[in-house]
Amino acid sequence: MRVRCFAAVSVGVNGVGKTTTIGKLAHQYKQAGNQVILGAGDTFRAAAVDQLTIWSERVGVSIVKQNMGSDPSAVAFDTVQSAIAKNADVVIIDT
Repeated sequence: MRVRCFAAVSVGVNGVGKTTTIGKLAHQYKQAGNQVILGAGDTFRAAAVDQLTIWSERVGVSIVKQNMGSDPSAVAFDTVQSAIAKNADVVIIDT
């Protein structure tokens, strides 16, 4: 079993570009040959999950998401579990 995973959680004030930065980082890591999984933990902001989904599709990486209003910690847990199951290299969770 390979255990080589880098995980990052994005935090910051509203509107500073966290989700966009996550999309750009995912692209960089994928271009470097890493398997990337995104976690849509910002379950309270309208369209946050949709925005991260668009980035995941644009970049071509997996995303773990739940319904609006879901527990963000559950999304983070599910994202890490998915990364372990898929032997992912990089996990980035939007908050």
